[in-house]
Amino acid sequence: MSKINNRSRREFLKNSFAAIFAASYWGWPTGAVSAEDPKRVHGMLIVGEQTVFLSHLPLFFRPHDYQVLLEAAFAKPGSDPQADYFNDRKGKGKNTKIYTLEPEPFVLPELAAATPKRSFKANVYRGHFEKITPQRALDVARVGEDVDVSVTRVIHFRKFDPTAVKPAQLEYLLFGKGAELFLVHLITKPPDFDQILSVKVLNQKFTDAELSQGLRIVFPGKTNEVLKQLRGVKPVTGQVPGAGGAAPKTLQVQPGIEFYFEEGELKA
Repeated sequence: MSKINNRSRREFLKNSFAAIFAASYWGWPTGAVSAEDPKRVHGMLIVGEQTVFLSHLPLFFRPHDYQVLLEAAFAKPGSDPQADYFNDRKGKGKNTKIYTLEPEPFVLPELAAATPKRSFKANVYRGHFEKITPQRALDVARVGEDVDVSVTRVIHFRKFDPTAVKPAQLEYLLFGKGAELFLVHLITKPPDFDQILSVKVLNQKFTDAELSQGLRIVFPGKTNEVLKQLRGVKPVTGQVPGAGGAAPKTLQVQPGIEFYFEEGELKA
């Protein structure tokens, strides 16, 4: 896969056209996934040391206006890029929190289509590939090139709706497999923030099936604003809303490593 220069996607936010483009977003049809989105590079955060999980790095304008969580696998003939990624995170990257995926251009909603897209090519990087310069440094940070990415599960796929009501209380999605658990902040509308961190749930065990679609967790007493984000190591109380009017399930959640936090790109 040839090198893809995707930095312009985020550099776009720094110039005056951003306001015009962002404003146009609010006039577009809402709710339904659009099959007419153009092909673009959809950068993703990579987390996991036992299973590969991908989180799309969203923006509030088309075609990047989706919150997406995937379970995936890496492969390549003649090598083992998934083992390379795991080993790099435990070795050279043991002090690096951010690993990212640079996919080939594709239409993001195809992941949620009736006949869904389940594979694509990508490069794997130690660090945020959109922010690494010069090219020589980017080459050094590349852990895998032309990797075959297989999507084994779509955990969460949602197009942002500008008419949505922003939750009053802090909400996250719990996902993972086995003992490897993560929380991602539920993004709704600007201003908002993206955050992914590892966690431990101290008083409850969840099956892989329960985690497979992401569990919504509300944190009562914490307003849904960046200053109330989950941080530190002190356990906090969360609730899984009960189905069909049932009482919520109370959880004791211990925050761990914060792998990613972004506020500036989701202000408008």
